Amino acid sequence: MNYEDQDFPDKKSAASVRGTQAIERAARLLREIAGSRSGSCSLAELAGQLDLERPTAYRILRRLVVEGLVAQDPATRGYELGPLLFELGLAVKPPRDLQQVTDKVLGHLAHESGDTVFAIVQSGMDSVCIDRREGDYPVKALMMNPGRRRPMGIGSGSLALLAAMPEEKADQMLETNAARLSTAGERDIKPLQAKVRRCRRDGFIAHASAEIPEIHSLGIAVRNSYGTPVLALSISALRFRIESRQDMLISLLREAKRTVEGEM
Repeated sequence: MNYEDQDFPDKKSAASVRGTQAIERAARLLREIAGSRSGSCSLAELAGQLDLERPTAYRILRRLVVEGLVAQDPATRGYELGPLLFELGLAVKPPRDLQQVTDKVLGHLAHESGDTVFAIVQSGMDSVCIDRREGDYPVKALMMNPGRRRPMGIGSGSLALLAAMPEEKADQMLETNAARLSTAGERDIKPLQAKVRRCRRDGFIAHASAEIPEIHSLGIAVRNSYGTPVLALSISALRFRIESRQDMLISLLREAKRTVEGEM
């Protein structure tokens, strides 16, 4: 877009729009890098995923590297999150109530189930793992580390959050994420939409990982006092452990949901 041709009151307005667009693009680049399975993305991958011209993506990335928000591996030339983000993250305080409640509940879920449990929140078009706890079963389903971002529609936690949203909003989110979901292994959104509808009926989601099919998960959404979904709790384990104990695990998740909603 040529901002010089637009009908702005003055050139300061045009500069403001350009600055806002640059910030939006920089944020999208950071989210895309954070959501990468390997934690690193090439220039071509980033430009393609975000539909940016390569020179534009390169200019923004170079500035982010200078500022320490992004780092570039000298061997692979891939871009990864930079040290300044870690430093800034240390200063960020998560919502105190949510942190305290999930800390207690996740520990209980992991202990009672013996499996790996996660707390998931929505962030725009992504879901983010904010905490993970491991049970004592020797085979761990370590699908995500805390801080990992994935497109909404990947994993039982994000599907449970989608099911707790208005149907039109959830469908729109899946349709918008369709290309990203396909890249992550979910090549057709219709089965995901069907799972979301079943979750609305049943109150929980059962889902097999597209990344590791032998890992199955159960998820449930937690709502605030206004009925808005704010968090999802999920349990992941080998398929036989989920299928043979599904009723018991769902009972644990529902108990955890009541605890969190009561304390919120």
